[in-house]
Amino acid sequence: MMMADSVPYNARIREFKLSDYDRVISLWLECNLIRSKESLSKEMLRIETERNPRLFLVCEDSSGRIIGTVVGAWDGWRGWIYKLAVTKDYRRGGLASRLVDEVTNRLRQSGAQIIRGYVKKENDASLSLFAKLGFTRMDDVVLVTLGRQ
Repeated sequence: MMMADSVPYNARIREFKLSDYDRVISLWLECNLIRSKESLSKEMLRIETERNPRLFLVCEDSSGRIIGTVVGAWDGWRGWIYKLAVTKDYRRGGLASRLVDEVTNRLRQSGAQIIRGYVKKENDASLSLFAKLGFTRMDDVVLVTLGRQ
């Protein structure tokens, strides 16, 4: 149940468990963060949680439904935020802000003084959210990739 203009009172943020895999992948597909289930294997997510413990977060409602995610990474120099997702029926209620705040706090506890987020350039809602939270858009940087996309 969602309360108007606020985070659902029954929403709980916790660390990802491998048993969440199918529900997280479904949310990421819904939010167009991945192209197919084959994009990220359960083993890849297991490795991510070992590499960056405490930084892969999910939010679930009282029924156990995964309604949001955020993934943080700490490379020893910068903190990174990606895979911010909130299911459609829980958007615009503060849940994404709460997820970003939680992972940001955890990244700062790890030592990150600079925190950057991956946002698709056409994702106006996320760009607006990050700006509201004090993040600055960097138009002078281009992301390049090698391997699977």
